[in-house]
Amino acid sequence: MRTRKFVAAAIVGLSVSGVLVADAPPAPSPPPPAPSPSESASAPPATVPSASPSPSPSPSPSPSPSPAAAVGLSLFGGQLRGLASYGRHAPAVGAVVIVRPDGATTPIRVSTTGEDGAFAFDHLEDGAYRVEVRREGYAPVVKTGIAVRAPFRAVAELLLVHGTEPPPAASSAPSGTDGHRVAMKGMVRLLAGAAVSEAHVRLTRVDGGDDPRALLSGLDGRFAVDGLAAGTWRIEILGAGLLPLRTTIDLVADTTLEAQLATQPANYQPSPQDLIVPEEAIPPKGA
Repeated sequence: MRTRKFVAAAIVGLSVSGVLVADAPPAPSPPPPAPSPSESASAPPATVPSASPSPSPSPSPSPSPSPAAAVGLSLFGGQLRGLASYGRHAPAVGAVVIVRPDGATTPIRVSTTGEDGAFAFDHLEDGAYRVEVRREGYAPVVKTGIAVRAPFRAVAELLLVHGTEPPPAASSAPSGTDGHRVAMKGMVRLLAGAAVSEAHVRLTRVDGGDDPRALLSGLDGRFAVDGLAAGTWRIEILGAGLLPLRTTIDLVADTTLEAQLATQPANYQPSPQDLIVPEEAIPPKGA
């Protein structure tokens, strides 16, 4: 009987001893032996790594200019908001708005009005502006002396009435510009600001004194044309699903133009002129 109790106690003691050993931290390893004098003599002296010169920072690439800056338009400035209408609750959809500084010929900003008859121009330099609204079958409306000053917003409301648009002047070339050639550079964008690529831009001299020009806007919405005889030109800008822009502008010197196109409303009724396919000049054989 005493033998059994002794064996059982021994077994319990072994089990408890095993648990305690398993939980105990491992004994620290003995320190490495010190090197012998011969080994210390043969070992090479420790060297301190020399600090390598820090590489000079590479110049960061300069940001590419925005389309507005590329055509000479200000990136900062005041705002001009407006509304063109035929009367109360009758917005003028598809009217053409022309904005330029008072007493200046460039830059020119043109826009079609949207479904609510509204128009908006940003990045205007401080000063007084001339605003004109045109619509086929209506007399043009002009307001001058509209003060624009950043960061404030100028507002203009224009009411169109039935009438006849005055025909272009008999002499399309302004005084002192006969035979003078000018250039135009510009961009086409949506009212929201996005560039319109592959917009059809067509320029026609009102008096027929120069060949018409036809071109497409680039991927960034920009276009450029030079060698235009100074005078009054009719400009037409068309984009898929956008309201057409047609108006006349006086080109006296090199001109910068920004055109904004509004989206066609679902119930838009195109004018007869919109249904005419523009004629393209066919070069003679062998040309």
